[in-house]
Amino acid sequence: MKNKPKFSLIEVVEITGLEHSILLTWIEREWIIPPNEQLLDEEDIARIQLIHDLQLNFGVNDEAVPLILHLIDQLCHFRNKVEQFGE
Repeated sequence: MKNKPKFSLIEVVEITGLEHSILLTWIEREWIIPPNEQLLDEEDIARIQLIHDLQLNFGVNDEAVPLILHLIDQLCHFRNKVEQFGE
């Protein structure tokens, strides 16, 4: 398996345009769970962009974000199970 690139919190802020304090809040709320507290990967960045899009473009409030993330995680888990079953 190939090593995934890792990004520092500062790099993620630059990539996403998100404020550093907001990123730290999302990590504290466990909306983003990086494998290493100081390094994030491409999946984390995609999740950050999803949360930002949900809040900015769809008006999703802080209470609904964890529910939506949980449902998306479940869908991904079941999709992976179906793909494994088909192999």
